[in-house]
Amino acid sequence: MKKIKPPCETLPTWLKDNLGKHCLAPLTGTDAKALAAAVQLIELYSYERRPSVLEAFALTVLCMQSTTQELAYHAIAHVMDWSDRAPIWLQAGLPKFNPRRCAFE
Repeated sequence: MKKIKPPCETLPTWLKDNLGKHCLAPLTGTDAKALAAAVQLIELYSYERRPSVLEAFALTVLCMQSTTQELAYHAIAHVMDWSDRAPIWLQAGLPKFNPRRCAFE
């Protein structure tokens, strides 16, 4: 039986498929670690909808450069749904912005 990989391992390929092959280029080491943690927190939130999980997500995203935080926004759809991105982002208290559209959106 094949072991299912955690979202933090499948996210880079998913983002490249949806945002283009160079979308991860601006990530620093810190950004990459924070993005991996953020997508795992969103997976937890999909099972346990606690405000504390959203708070942890927001604090983690804020560890990223402002120019790379959009990747965490799109990562929400990797484990949940496209329509969940904006509500979760705002519920977490993260700043509004105009995200680019994903290829399969």
